Amino acid sequence: MGLAERIGARNLPWVALVAALCATIGVTAGVQPKLGLEIAIGLAFSVTVLASLIWGLALFTILSFLEVINTGGAALSFMKVAGLLLFMSWFVRSATERERARSLAEEQPALVIGAIALVSWSAISIAWAQSTSATATATERYLLNILLLPIVFGAIRRREHLIAVVAAFFFGAAFSAVYGIFQSAGSVDRLTGAVGDANEQAAVLVAGMMLAIGLFAALPRGSTGRFWTAAGAFLCMFGFVNTVSRGGLVALGCALVAAILFGGRWRGRAISLAVVGVAAIGLYFSVLAPLAQRQHLSSTSSTGRTDLWKVGWKMFGANPITGVGSGNFPTAAINYVQAAGPLTRADLIVDVPHATHNQYLDVLDELGVPGLLALVGIMVVSLRAALLAARRYERAGDVPLELISRGAFLALVGMLSADVFLSGQFSKQLWLLVALPPALLALAPSDSR
Repeated sequence: MGLAERIGARNLPWVALVAALCATIGVTAGVQPKLGLEIAIGLAFSVTVLASLIWGLALFTILSFLEVINTGGAALSFMKVAGLLLFMSWFVRSATERERARSLAEEQPALVIGAIALVSWSAISIAWAQSTSATATATERYLLNILLLPIVFGAIRRREHLIAVVAAFFFGAAFSAVYGIFQSAGSVDRLTGAVGDANEQAAVLVAGMMLAIGLFAALPRGSTGRFWTAAGAFLCMFGFVNTVSRGGLVALGCALVAAILFGGRWRGRAISLAVVGVAAIGLYFSVLAPLAQRQHLSSTSSTGRTDLWKVGWKMFGANPITGVGSGNFPTAAINYVQAAGPLTRADLIVDVPHATHNQYLDVLDELGVPGLLALVGIMVVSLRAALLAARRYERAGDVPLELISRGAFLALVGMLSADVFLSGQFSKQLWLLVALPPALLALAPSDSR
């Protein structure tokens, strides 16, 4: 029997198509390795997300850490296409379900109102923005990130779905740390990882370490999953200290303080963990860290961040309600340089315009008080949902999901604390963490049950 007969005449066109795609990817990878990698990952993601929404979400979560394969400022970047495919899969599933699914608007109306208000106000700001194209781009980024709220809520229907998404976030953070470790082997440079920035890398590693606590508890005792979770947490910690991020240290400190304040029956262990963590990091930077790392931590230089904040406060004072328009801080900042007084790094505003490097001041500058209230409202609702879910799981005696809920709360606290030093309002990892607590709460047994 020939090969064609074994395959079957009906399947020959599909086999030929697959062979052609494989040959195309191979040739492309030989000429442009990065483009070949993007095509291969894109095809794998497309097949996965169309076959299963939850596994597509898990893969999207992992890919969100791989900024090194993103085409950056391209009009149609890799992650934008991945996000649109994920949205299409969620939309088709929602439209074709026979049984009425739970609604995010019904479960968390304040969250939905805040999200709609943020995107709408961002879009409206095009009316007074100096750069309308920047406002359109920023609004699009807000919209794509906020769409993760209903997607995550709709995709997580069962306990194993929840664990899969948490594991994907943790794996993405650990992989990014490993990538950075190999990339910087033998170098004294700060670890940037697959995220591409040392401070952002530190923020997501703090979140990953907080989620690892709940993930470890959710996996069976003695399983290989627990072993790899513990190994991944160690790699996250190792990568974290090598980012040498002062903002990351603040974020970790805030997360540990929150663990003590909101730890409930785990407060004693949280105190022990905080003491051990602080002692280990202090020992490393005082004894084991290279001289360059110790000098960076002890340096009084803000790398221009305080100059950007000076300009930002002047900008907010002049436009407290409307702001200068979404995405317009880099464009409008030059107009406030003289009012800000003497600056040491005016080049970050005039020559190579930067963002504010403070999420909250950035939103104040661009969207005014209404924009910041909408953003903070979203975050508060998500944090509250995580704590409420933890209490319900505690009453039900479900230790693994209780710890995952507390871990999600601490991860979000860490990210939000790090964003005092980062313009992270467009971070996919941030919005994935914001989307997780409402899904956790929806799965939790209600008080009436």
